Amino acid sequence: MDKLKSYMGNKGYTMSKGKIADKELSKLRTSLSKDPSFCLARNAVARGNLQDVAMNWDRFSVVDHTYSERVQPELKATSQHRSGRCWLFAAMNLMRIPFAKKYKLEKFEFSQSYLFFYDKLEKSNYFLENIIKTADEPHDGRLVSFLVTDPLSDGGQWDMLVNIIKKYGVVPKSVFPDSQASLNSTNVNYILTLKLREWAHDLRKLIHKKTSPQKVQDAKNQMMAEAYRIMITHFGAPPTKFDWEFTDKNKKFHAHRNLSPKNFFDKFVSFPLDDMICLVDSPRKSTPYNETYTVKYLGNVVEGQEVRYLNVKIDVMKKAAIASIKDNTPVWFGCDVGKCFHRDMGIMDTDFYDYEQIYNTKFGMNKETRMNFGESQMTHAMLFTGVNLVNGKPNKWRVENSWGDKTADKGYCLMTDKWFDEYMFEIAIHKKYLTKALCDQYRAEPQELEPWDPLGALAY
Repeated sequence: MDKLKSYMGNKGYTMSKGKIADKELSKLRTSLSKDPSFCLARNAVARGNLQDVAMNWDRFSVVDHTYSERVQPELKATSQHRSGRCWLFAAMNLMRIPFAKKYKLEKFEFSQSYLFFYDKLEKSNYFLENIIKTADEPHDGRLVSFLVTDPLSDGGQWDMLVNIIKKYGVVPKSVFPDSQASLNSTNVNYILTLKLREWAHDLRKLIHKKTSPQKVQDAKNQMMAEAYRIMITHFGAPPTKFDWEFTDKNKKFHAHRNLSPKNFFDKFVSFPLDDMICLVDSPRKSTPYNETYTVKYLGNVVEGQEVRYLNVKIDVMKKAAIASIKDNTPVWFGCDVGKCFHRDMGIMDTDFYDYEQIYNTKFGMNKETRMNFGESQMTHAMLFTGVNLVNGKPNKWRVENSWGDKTADKGYCLMTDKWFDEYMFEIAIHKKYLTKALCDQYRAEPQELEPWDPLGALAY
């Protein structure tokens, strides 16, 4: 402590019981008022948009949406509107590219609302089962507090998508279009979350009264019946049978009758879900590379496939993604989209904003530190549909987003390779683009991480 006091004194800091000293603030104001660079930055930021002021013109002036490798066909960008369905959109966009090519479709969308409906229904059940499982935990302890904080998130992970498709299949958007709840999930989330927390209290109360397990399950089943009614009210009833009619780009009409959602997926979509592997890049000492991980209490379908990751170095992830794109296969991925990102232009570039010059300070956290101290985790899922290679090395990536076609390059964003290093967290990749050793390790018994670990973050 004496050394710290000496150091702080040498740096000009006042250690008066840790409080901010008025005298020191006065000195700072006087000093800053005489600093031309500070005055210029203050005048610009106080009245202007920070991103516009901080934008690096040298980076902006060389933006070019040209790529040496590009997946085809490239379809119109989709929009998740005011909902956290990005992980579903990215996955359905991944599947629609080979689907559109196979059936010669110029435009097509799967129903994200259909998957959204069943994900919320299953998450409700998953939450209530976890409440029963943790009934002996204090209600104000960290675990139960964590579970009730956001019991019905819009977000998800790749393995959660697999669970929904395997159980419920998929349908075209023409069969189950968006309702207001899927365009803006605020109201349905509010009502269901309100009920889920109420039901959590009720279930814990029953268990603490030594109610028989069967009666507890009976109560939970009644709760799920109410949840289903709420969902139907907001979304309408998902189809169990439907006809799929379309006209291909050669103007030929096709009709397939009396399909079930699972039959439609198995027969017409036939995406290799069981061959996909999730790679993550977590450079923390607590998660060594080349190990497999899962996260406690993370999932959506009871007894469904667990969320599982293989932690690899970022270059392994890049190599697999490049191989897939060269094979005309897009790549589902999760990243921290809010960092160094210009939403309207669709540019993800660590050098796009010069915040250090404006504030006269250095921002020194690396990826590991950002993860350890709550500054960065996966927040959004999108799709790689292209990469630009220079002498075999990537310098930028083409990204299909799900925010409509009015921004970026008609909805397609640009990610620099340096941004990939810093803010990319996860890809779902076919096993054929990985070594046998990596595939074998992925199937190893995973290490369990705590529910609040950054790798438990969901994409919105």
